[in-house]
Amino acid sequence: MVVVKRASGTIETRGPVGDAPAEATATAEETTAAAESSAATPAPAPRPVTPTPAPTSALYEEVPESQSFAEMFEAQAKDGGTPSRKGLRVGEKVRGTIFQLGADTAFVSVEGAAKSEAMIELRELKDDEGILRFGVGDVIDAHVVEVGAKGIQLSRALAKGSANLALLAEARASGMPVEGLVLSVNKGGVEVAIGDIRAFCPISQLDLRYVEKPDQFIGEKLQFRVSEVRERNVVLSRRALLEDEQRQLAAETRKNLAQGKIVKGKVSGVRDFGVFVDLGGVEGMIPVSELSYTRVGHPSDVVKVGDEVEVEILRMEAGQPNSPDKAKQKERITLSMRSRQEDPFQKALSEIKEGDRLQGKVVRLQQFGAFVELRPGVDGLVHISALSDRRVAHPRDVVKEGELIWVSVEKIDTQEKRIGLRRISEEEAQRPPEERPAAAAEAAPAQSAAPRPKVGQVVMGKVDRIEPYGVFLAFPGGKGLLPASETGTERGTDLRKHYSLGQEVKVAILDIDASGKIRLSVTAAIRAEERAEVEAWQKTQQPQGAGKKGFGTFADLLNKARK
Repeated sequence: MVVVKRASGTIETRGPVGDAPAEATATAEETTAAAESSAATPAPAPRPVTPTPAPTSALYEEVPESQSFAEMFEAQAKDGGTPSRKGLRVGEKVRGTIFQLGADTAFVSVEGAAKSEAMIELRELKDDEGILRFGVGDVIDAHVVEVGAKGIQLSRALAKGSANLALLAEARASGMPVEGLVLSVNKGGVEVAIGDIRAFCPISQLDLRYVEKPDQFIGEKLQFRVSEVRERNVVLSRRALLEDEQRQLAAETRKNLAQGKIVKGKVSGVRDFGVFVDLGGVEGMIPVSELSYTRVGHPSDVVKVGDEVEVEILRMEAGQPNSPDKAKQKERITLSMRSRQEDPFQKALSEIKEGDRLQGKVVRLQQFGAFVELRPGVDGLVHISALSDRRVAHPRDVVKEGELIWVSVEKIDTQEKRIGLRRISEEEAQRPPEERPAAAAEAAPAQSAAPRPKVGQVVMGKVDRIEPYGVFLAFPGGKGLLPASETGTERGTDLRKHYSLGQEVKVAILDIDASGKIRLSVTAAIRAEERAEVEAWQKTQQPQGAGKKGFGTFADLLNKARK
């Protein structure tokens, strides 16, 4: 009794060979005669036919169970049915249709290869309960495991997870994928069961990226590629298989990628320096600075592996295979999540104005000042000279990160997205607006009376502090830094020997940045004075005879004579 469970779910049964009804059996002579008659007589016009169950003889061509597989194939070859095997090779994955079932073998017509017929053992078409899952007319996928004089032999064993060392050796030579069950984690890798064979997959070959927790794969059935078969030692690689799939997928994905384009992807890795995103076989990276407008402590605070994200492609850099630097050999795609978010600075412009008194949190300290967060994603800078009324060597001497302080908005640069701040006391911040200007004037009458400094202006300043990199000067209207390169001294000069506290120095204002920091120069002041002297001398040089008595022109003398 043969039990066939079709892919559609229908179960059919057949008795032993010879039990088929007589009317469903035809001799070879009758079949030949019918074929000749059909070829000689034109076919009648097609008519609607009521579907009827196909006779069993149309589904099965019975073969005596005593006949071996080799005998069946040789008999077929003698009858002129030798299949063409051109183009098929061991390891190739093929798709075919079952056209005949034998006692222990099924015959398959392979697609894509003219007249190619192959064989596969029936046991590979049965389920775990021993029920045949495929019948004549069903389509199967399999791998070519043998191409020889006896024909083409197919196998689904590797895909089903059952194999022997011979098949695994063939899989290694041909590159056929095999399916295995991850059993446990060993030192440096995982143990995989492929049927009765125990194989090993190194951690580095388990995924495209290093797997920190390989035990997550225990109990899963995965596809692998066989990389080594030596005696009973079988080594696998899942990474090689994934890389092939990635290359095929990447070729299609790259057709739709371009700088400035908005795409979607899945987070494939989170590192301290950024986030890796799979765009579909192609991987890009979001630097930490491009994750959000707000300050990010660690990328894992924003996203996690598996998250779907929408990003903009900032840059695409092709790999340089011949470069000695391995980092440059790979393609680089830089992405941004921040560009898809609302810019908080633009929103803050409608809420923050120059002169506002605000409370903010110190988020970062630098040698030149303290950054204060005014709104999420919006920071302002308090220059070191505006942190305290006294001289400060470093901002940490007066403030610390995380501290809440009151500040006054001195300047907003919309082009550079910079906000200059000045630290104020809580008492000053709480004063009514009409009292603030007066209070400020009382606190610093000299400074408020002085005009605001301008670039190009020459001023006289007093040395307030001396550092190896420059000299700080105080002058009416503000304070500034005279860099060592602008002092006019030779490089490496000890400024402490050249300047002294309280010394007056004439300097020119070179630059005033958005935060109010002023850069000074002695050499620029000298050049400005020289230009002024030249211009003054040029004004004294009038044409001859103009502005003083002399002989005058000939016309002047003639007029005098007439008088």
